[in-house]
Amino acid sequence: MTDDTAESESAALRAWRDGLADIAFSGAFMDADGSAECVVDLARQIADHPQRLLPEMVAQVEALAAANAQASAALALVEPLASFMLSGAPGGRYLATVVLLGQVDEHHAEGASAALALCGALATALAGGSEDRRANVVSDDDHNVYRLN
Repeated sequence: MTDDTAESESAALRAWRDGLADIAFSGAFMDADGSAECVVDLARQIADHPQRLLPEMVAQVEALAAANAQASAALALVEPLASFMLSGAPGGRYLATVVLLGQVDEHHAEGASAALALCGALATALAGGSEDRRANVVSDDDHNVYRLN
């Protein structure tokens, strides 16, 4: 492999991880109505990995999201890649924890729906390893605090 090829692959991986971080960040602020959009965006981003991870999942996730089964769509993405835990958080929000297969680090996210929490946690886990990530704790205009770590 030439240095140019390695740099190109490295740039592609950084761009892929940045896309995941953007999905995790924006999902933290979405209301539950944004769940279908978020889970489909995550499926497409995962499939766009330079090594083409889970390309067959996009159609399944799109179909589940179109059938208003966003939590099932998010689980279809999480289950092949990670162990997970989902719980209710104060204020009717959800908290998801994922651990990528073969790893020990936990990644957490909160969301207005189970799908958003699962997508945020999985996107955060997959995006790990880049120094340019957005802040792990963010707040909105109403001073609600959301965790992405």
